[in-house]
Parts: sequence; C-alpha cells; structure tokens
Amino acid sequence: MTSRRLRLLAGITISLAAIAVTPTFADAPDKPQTVSTIANTSTTISTTTTSTVPVSPDASCPMWWSLAVSVGFTIEQMPTLDTVLHRESRCDETQLNASDPNGGSVGLTQINRFWCLPSRYYPDGYLQTMQILDTCDELYEPLINLRAALALVEYSRSVGLSDWHQWAWL
Repeated sequence: MTSRRLRLLAGITISLAAIAVTPTFADAPDKPQTVSTIANTSTTISTTTTSTVPVSPDASCPMWWSLAVSVGFTIEQMPTLDTVLHRESRCDETQLNASDPNGGSVGLTQINRFWCLPSRYYPDGYLQTMQILDTCDELYEPLINLRAALALVEYSRSVGLSDWHQWAWL
C-alpha cells in the first residue's frame, strides 16, 4: 500500500473508532465490540476491544455515561450520577453557579471551588493534593469534573458519610 493510502485508511479507521455508540439496556451487546485500528501509520493493524456502557432508557444525560464509567463510576452509580448531572447543570459542562460560596460551583456536577482552594488540611487544595487538577478552572472540563466528583464520592465514603453527601439535596 502507498503511504497516502495508509494515512487515509488510518484516518478513516481512527474516525470510526472515535464514534461512540451508547446502547440502551435493551440492545446492549453480550460481549464487547471489536474495533480495528492502524498502529503508528505502519502496515501493522491491531485490534482493540472496547466496552459499551448500558444506558438507562430514562437517562437525562446519556452523553456522559461512558466518560463517567471510564473515570471509575460504576454502572450501579450511574442513575444517581445522571440525576446529579441533570439537576446541577442540565448536562452542560459550561455551567457556573456564582452565588455558591467560595467562588461558586463549576461544571457538570457543580463542584464547589472550596475543593480546589487552599485550606488548613490541604494547603494546595484537596483536588490538587489528590492530583486531579491544577486550577479550579479545569473543573469546566468534563473529564476533570467527573474525576473530581468521583473523588468527592470516595471522600464522603471514607469519612463515614453517604456517597452522595456533597450533593445534599439527594
């Protein structure tokens, strides 16, 4: 194959691999899907197995389920997280509630900036100490926001509170 054809094939294959199909519970496959990709634009073709995340038919924010599971949320936690995502930001990662104390709450799950500000126990900020982010503004990034939300769920559990304590309205 010519170099141009390999690059074209690599681009098409990578584009197809990037398209995420999120099945519902009813049509979730029994086994992971297989996606072929080109490795390092050479003639070597590798096979990657990707898993699919079953999404509840009544999900409000299904577009975030795969990402949330990839950062560590369990399928069992997804209905509650979906409720948090919808209630807090209407599934919009650009949301800011500036009226919340400590500089407002940010992003998909509306993480309060308190968690990334210096405190007595975490001079660099809790989320910085946990190596989730460097600055509070990173909470607008869905991946960072969901990692931060998971860290707060785990923090709540570690101190004997309910997993979703940070979202007290639950």
